[in-house]
Amino acid sequence: MVHNPHDALVKSLLAHPAHARGVLQSVIPAPLVEAVDWTDLTLRPGNYVDVALREQFTDLLYSATWRGGDEVLVYFLFEHQSAPLMAPNDGLMAYRLLRYQVQIWERWRADHPAERKLPMILPIVMYHGATPWPDPMNFDALLAVPPSMRPTVEPHLIRFAYVLHDLSKISDDELHRGAQLTGLAKLVTLLLKHGRTRADLLQILGRWVDVMREVVRAANGLDALARVVRYILEVNEHVRPEALQALLESEIGPEAKDTIVTAAQRYIEQGRQEGRQEGESAVLLRLVRQRFGDAVDPHIERRIATASIEQLDAWTARILSAATLSELLAD
Repeated sequence: MVHNPHDALVKSLLAHPAHARGVLQSVIPAPLVEAVDWTDLTLRPGNYVDVALREQFTDLLYSATWRGGDEVLVYFLFEHQSAPLMAPNDGLMAYRLLRYQVQIWERWRADHPAERKLPMILPIVMYHGATPWPDPMNFDALLAVPPSMRPTVEPHLIRFAYVLHDLSKISDDELHRGAQLTGLAKLVTLLLKHGRTRADLLQILGRWVDVMREVVRAANGLDALARVVRYILEVNEHVRPEALQALLESEIGPEAKDTIVTAAQRYIEQGRQEGRQEGESAVLLRLVRQRFGDAVDPHIERRIATASIEQLDAWTARILSAATLSELLAD
């Protein structure tokens, strides 16, 4: 199905300057927040780095200007990780970020051949893994220099540290209070933190109904909520679709009634667009298991796995309204 639902959710949020602005302001040092003209925040095109390198990154690059009219750009680079890097890249995040920065500067120089200074780049890693972040945050820590020689060669080494935005280190109350964050940014960061593993996710969401209402009240709010619901269905096997729908209806209102159905349909449509009928049947089977639990036996699994596209569509449309498996799978 979706190659990485975490990246998809992060991009759907941070690709919009209105949401990215608050996230950036909550992460970077306060003096830098004051020094940047945030009205000029601009999402840069993805072709600042080559395709092979871009595939390794969330690929969100923003620029802004300093207050006071200085033309020098400030770049903020988001690299998003849902788990520590695996071999052979383990421990080398700072190296990956350096490669990215060099390509950004090369492209910038091609566009500004008369400039003799480079724009500042502030790399930011957003992390929401279950284990502590293991990588060195300083690039020079990756260099094999004998300790006795460090003082001698240190002035000649490449030195930078990236900003680590580790959601596991931020309490839910702090996320909820985030004054700079939009409602959608708060909800997305909460789900990145808890969405995959928490069996009590619906209880947590029940304490965040004010934030969900804020999301719905914003422009395109129901579409944004549908993306969030789709993410939950993709990554959390503990959440039953009908329970999630009941929460939305009772706390958000009747206008959210179809949100979970829309999300499920988009989830399955993604599988179709990727050209895999087996992907569509696998998604439906997952939703059926969430809905009916142990009642799903091997016979039901085979029936769904071998169904036609048309039959899968019909069953998907009934996934929430059907009271029993027999009603759901009626021809």
